[in-house]
Amino acid sequence: MYIFKKRQRLRKNNGFYSKAQTSFFVILGIIIFITAITGYFVYNNIKKAKIEEEAKEIADLSLQSKEIEKFVNDCLRKESFDALKKLGQTGGYIEIPKLIRFDNTSFWYLSQANIQPFLNQTQERLIEYINVNLPKCVDNGNLSKFGFLVEKGKPLTFIEFGNSDVTLKVIYPIKLSKEKFTKEFSEYFTTFSIRYRSIFEAASEINEKLFDADFDVKDPFKKLGYLRNLELDISYKTLEKDVMVFTIIDRRSITPANEFYTFNFAAKLGNSDLKKATYLQNNSAVNPTFLPYTIYSVDKKAQLDISEGTTISLNSQSVPAISVQQNYTKEVVTKDVPVYKKNNQIIQRQDIKYSIDNPVYDFEPSGLLFNKFQRLTLYYDNETKAEQGVGILMGKNGFWVPIPSKHEPEQKRVFTQILGFTHFTAVNCATQQVKRAIAEHFFKPSGTCFVSLAIFVIVAIASAVLFFAAAAPGSFSVVGGSVVPTAQAAEIAAAGAAEIATAGAAATIAPATFPATIGASLASTVGVTTLSVAAATALGIAYTGLYALSLLGTVLGATTDVFYSQAPDNCQTFYPVCDQNIHIIKEQKDGSGMCVPQNGARVAAGQPVNVCAQVKKCNTIRKFLCMPCSVKCTASFV
Repeated sequence: MYIFKKRQRLRKNNGFYSKAQTSFFVILGIIIFITAITGYFVYNNIKKAKIEEEAKEIADLSLQSKEIEKFVNDCLRKESFDALKKLGQTGGYIEIPKLIRFDNTSFWYLSQANIQPFLNQTQERLIEYINVNLPKCVDNGNLSKFGFLVEKGKPLTFIEFGNSDVTLKVIYPIKLSKEKFTKEFSEYFTTFSIRYRSIFEAASEINEKLFDADFDVKDPFKKLGYLRNLELDISYKTLEKDVMVFTIIDRRSITPANEFYTFNFAAKLGNSDLKKATYLQNNSAVNPTFLPYTIYSVDKKAQLDISEGTTISLNSQSVPAISVQQNYTKEVVTKDVPVYKKNNQIIQRQDIKYSIDNPVYDFEPSGLLFNKFQRLTLYYDNETKAEQGVGILMGKNGFWVPIPSKHEPEQKRVFTQILGFTHFTAVNCATQQVKRAIAEHFFKPSGTCFVSLAIFVIVAIASAVLFFAAAAPGSFSVVGGSVVPTAQAAEIAAAGAAEIATAGAAATIAPATFPATIGASLASTVGVTTLSVAAATALGIAYTGLYALSLLGTVLGATTDVFYSQAPDNCQTFYPVCDQNIHIIKEQKDGSGMCVPQNGARVAAGQPVNVCAQVKKCNTIRKFLCMPCSVKCTASFV
């Protein structure tokens, strides 16, 4: 019983303890639950705050990265515009080579050589400038001040010169990192409303005009008026002798500085000694040209047109190339030229000098031959009047001669046809000294004239002696067996003299009939039927002598006339440089004659001209006395 009660009491105590223990765990569980809930909310709040803080920090870093990206774009725009502006100022250069620098710009035309840069060369310079200077600009921005770790690659630039703008794309990898934040960007774009391509092409056309054979330094834009239709203002200044600076302002290209875009380049108009070669077709001696083409000198003022179907050889061998080089001299000389010819004898030679005011073009190889004539055109700079003309000289080493040419003053050019090579130059006739060619015909009678003169003198003396010996002095004379007054005898003699003169001039009476017929002829003339034998004989001898002299004079006159008309070729040849009117001066000494051409004539450039002198006759006394006479003809020409 006791044991039963004790067990019952133990059961009651265990129940109490069990309930208490359960309550404790419940309370503990509630506390833990509440603590867990509270901790959860606290943790979430802390995490949320941290996330929000991180998000804000990331947002700030993102904004900073965008600022950096914008800064890189600004650097790109700044550096690219600076480069574009410099390209315009310097004629397409960033750094101007010292040899071609002039007044902060560059020469495109230098002593007849084209040293203009190509458009793609200026593009490459712009690319190179950006690739070098963009990283420098970015570095100067001190990106590390934002707290980023910056990793950069190398820039790669692409540029397009459009019709109305310039577009740039740069691939420049940049990675920004800070703690858990990273940002990468690599592509950048910018565009300028600058018509760089159009401006550069306009400048190129201006430069090309400098090489035109008819370029006029006083009006360099006379063929470029169409550029103004592109709203381009073109101008030039001559800052030094032979140096021109050209400027193009584009009113449609507005720079970031709100200015018109400007492009400059310079040209030096000096002489050039460069040699230009043109390669020919293979086997040029046998293979003719398929198409026509033109060979130009460096200054383009000498142009050789090679026609289709032309073969070119040197000593029957093919020629690989034709070269042309220009040189500059003030004078060329042709030595020992005949200028004065007297009959068949050259009595004066002299050196002929030509003033040269255009380049002398040396075409090589010397001695080259074409199978047919080719046209050579030479342009010139100096003004000349059409009537003065321009011609072409051909020659080398002390021998120069004008060649046939055609002058076109409106185009300021002169051209000719050539078969081969030597040196050629255009010659302005207005600057040449007057030259002279002299031809003289000096007539000196032959020995026949002196023999005839001697016979005349002898016969005249003999006739006079016989006549006066046969006629008795006194007041009366015997005529026909009758005594007549001397006055009547004188009348008979006068009539006889007239008859003799008539007979001598006509040359119709044979000399053998003179003694037998003279008395009857005289008596018939004056009405006297008879003459004494002595008088008839004297008058017959006198008549015969005078007739002989008359006949001899006729023969002598005919001989000298033949000599005059068939005289030797008394001509002097000369070559005029230009088409011109030549003037002839005739000088006659003791005679008369003619010049050929008479007074003057129009002659053609390069064509041989003869000035000839011809004696027609000496004057009467000199002709009778066998003395010389002459005609000298002087032609003045250039």
